[in-house]
Amino acid sequence: MVKRIGKILNRLRGGNGSLGPGAHGELKLRFREFKYLLRANNEVLAIIAEIEQQLAEGGQVGLDFLRSRYIAASSKVYKMIRHLGHISDNRYPQLEVAFHRIRAEIDRILEEGGGTRSGVLVLPLENLEPGEAHLAGSKASNLAELARAGLPVPEGFVVTTEAFRSFMDFSGLGGALRQAVMILEGSSLAEVEDFSRLLQQKILDAPLPPELEKELRAGAARLGAQGARGLISLRSSAVGEDTQSSFAGLYRSLLGVSPDGAASAYRAVVAALFAPEAVVYRRRRGLLDQDAEMAVLVQAMVEPKASGVMYTTDPLGGGKGPLLISAVRGLGQSLVDGSVDPDLYRLERRHPPLLLDFCPGGQRESLGLENEGLSRSGLDEAGREEPPLSEGQALELARLGLELEERFTCPQDVEWALTGDNRLVILQSRPLQVLAARAGAEAAPSVEPLLSGGQTARPGAGSGVAFVVEPGGDLKDFPDGGVLVAKSSSPALAAALPRAAALVTDVGGVAGHLASLAREMGVPALVGTGEATKLIAPGREITVDAGGRRIYPGRVTELTGPEPSTSLCRPRPLPIPYWHQAAGLITRLNLTDPHSPRFAPARCSTFHDIIRYVHEMSFKEMFRLGDEVGRDPGGGAQRLEAVLPFELWLIDLGGGLNAGEGVAIKPEQVTSLPGAALLGGLLDPAVDWNRPRPVSLKGLASVFSASLLTPPRDGKVRDMGQRAYAIVSAEYLNFNCRVGYHFTALDSFVGAQQNDNYISFRFHGGAATEDRRQLRAELIERLLTDLGFSVERTGDQVSAFLKKYPAPQMLELLEELGRLILFTRQMDMLMSGRPMVEWLAQAYAAKNYNLSENGE
Repeated sequence: MVKRIGKILNRLRGGNGSLGPGAHGELKLRFREFKYLLRANNEVLAIIAEIEQQLAEGGQVGLDFLRSRYIAASSKVYKMIRHLGHISDNRYPQLEVAFHRIRAEIDRILEEGGGTRSGVLVLPLENLEPGEAHLAGSKASNLAELARAGLPVPEGFVVTTEAFRSFMDFSGLGGALRQAVMILEGSSLAEVEDFSRLLQQKILDAPLPPELEKELRAGAARLGAQGARGLISLRSSAVGEDTQSSFAGLYRSLLGVSPDGAASAYRAVVAALFAPEAVVYRRRRGLLDQDAEMAVLVQAMVEPKASGVMYTTDPLGGGKGPLLISAVRGLGQSLVDGSVDPDLYRLERRHPPLLLDFCPGGQRESLGLENEGLSRSGLDEAGREEPPLSEGQALELARLGLELEERFTCPQDVEWALTGDNRLVILQSRPLQVLAARAGAEAAPSVEPLLSGGQTARPGAGSGVAFVVEPGGDLKDFPDGGVLVAKSSSPALAAALPRAAALVTDVGGVAGHLASLAREMGVPALVGTGEATKLIAPGREITVDAGGRRIYPGRVTELTGPEPSTSLCRPRPLPIPYWHQAAGLITRLNLTDPHSPRFAPARCSTFHDIIRYVHEMSFKEMFRLGDEVGRDPGGGAQRLEAVLPFELWLIDLGGGLNAGEGVAIKPEQVTSLPGAALLGGLLDPAVDWNRPRPVSLKGLASVFSASLLTPPRDGKVRDMGQRAYAIVSAEYLNFNCRVGYHFTALDSFVGAQQNDNYISFRFHGGAATEDRRQLRAELIERLLTDLGFSVERTGDQVSAFLKKYPAPQMLELLEELGRLILFTRQMDMLMSGRPMVEWLAQAYAAKNYNLSENGE
């Protein structure tokens, strides 16, 4: 196909590389290649930014994440090289040489370094090395670090991401996952739910590779012998989980599993990777489904008499609040799923910690273990009155929490358990999202609230129609901007959070998973209100003041105020993995100066260098293409009906003209954004180019006796022999004006993508002596510099460039260039010295375009 297109282009060129008659079709082909190049450039820059953001936020880039980004970037960089080749008649063959050299180096790094853990399906926690979150997920990696430090962690092993890929390949589901990525992109919540349920069922029914099943069963049997009642637990440890994106409660944790059921439980945890709420969460956080991979943490089961969640600082206190411990009797599942109100301990953050106060919750039943799994049992009065933790145990747990915060260098969200023999163990530790300030608590609307009380999980205020969800209810019809009202704060409700104005629950605490997700997504959340589902009718418009812990009827506009901001963790110094060398070969930029002799294909040592070079050369090639059109435009040009000191003919590549029948078009028919902007300046009535200059023009008549810029006295456009040409599309302009002894050229792209926008301008020529031509060029340099352009001047030649400004600003500059082109006409003989350059620059700045003594 490429060869066939090449032959067509050669025929259009007449075989000699120059544009021949009837080249309008080729212009369109080349312009299409240019637009594809710009699109690919933005896509590669987005990948580079993604890698750099990961490095900035977490200090590391996972190997599997990097591999996926490398593959995507590689194909797009190669496309850019090919697009430039099509535009330029393959003038840059060394770019492909550089590209293959860089790829070979990246492949060498990834293959040589990656072989140490290649094919590892099951890995004991104690054998997990620092920097292997790509293999085991952050949850397991964090616990492995705690275990190496001698902190209390249940024994366990990890079923790695290598095992996940092996499972997907063996079962044939890898293709289904790739299909899911394409189908789920841009889908509605209802479509996401339907397709993800289907995909989950396929995973649950799929066979495991025999080697994986063998290792999983053997490891589960060994742990079961050490676990409470011979049972084990399986917890998700997905790539990216328990980082700044917590995925709190969105994946699965299965407690009290028989070792014989380990294979089925593993499939269930993997299937949760595509739960609807997880898919929606990834989409909201800007994470890619194709990067999602599941490692699974398998541990000996702990039978706690108490458990819960510890925040090492108040998540709503800007990092200055107390340490908070939420505790329940029995297993902590009922706390994190929001089905009970926990007891709350508040402790002063100091060494040693100090208990400030204790607030009992409303727990009436506990979740415990049976030989076959989990069971619920009611609490008698004595059980409800006895605190889950003694003061000494709360102080010891707080001390552990502050140690974890110091180790991980930021506030922590910790899941813990107290065993029957009064031993504290850590089940999980991840970064805690901390908000800088409360919002709404000071507001005091005159209207009476419907409800007061509860706990602020995320401050702020939100108004909307109440959507009351029954337990297990359907979220497909949840409206944009609705208020989600539910009995418990179950993480299953997370799929609706991206569209919710606020969240309200009857039961639950600030330590629940849904509360964490609401903070991450910026949704005002009020939990533990006790009776919201009874007092709020479905469909009623309400305003939730989460900071003030009140709910009002109708829309209360005075409650809107400044939103809290998120204070992220400090970057944590970690060992740099070997594959970070490969990341540098993608992201690092060395070619920064287009005017340096080092700015060449042979000097490209990274993907970023290549796209920088290709991007720069693409502008020059499009400029050169405009030069060729000016020499031999072929057919398809239409003349502009306007009074200008030259004839302007336009060639439309698509969307640039709203032309009717005939050859002539009017200015209002130019629909090209940059084309219309330039015309706006050229046709500005403030620039009266028919008006005589006030300065003596002695000798000018003889030099310009046949000048095409001499104003016509009849006000009509005469046949000028040489013409000015503009190639236009909806977002593109290439303008060439050769009149008399002067040459002006302009190339510009202005569209919605700010990164694509640029203006390239060139001027040279004149009929006077060399010193006067140089002074004129100096004036143009001065005017362009004042407009913000990067300018180079050599003799009487001026080149200027400007890029990446917002579209409105680009259009203003193009209009200004139209005025500048006419203002600087016929000035060679005016340039008596540098004082004249200064005077003319000041006149232009004062909008005295016609050089009147009074500025009119």
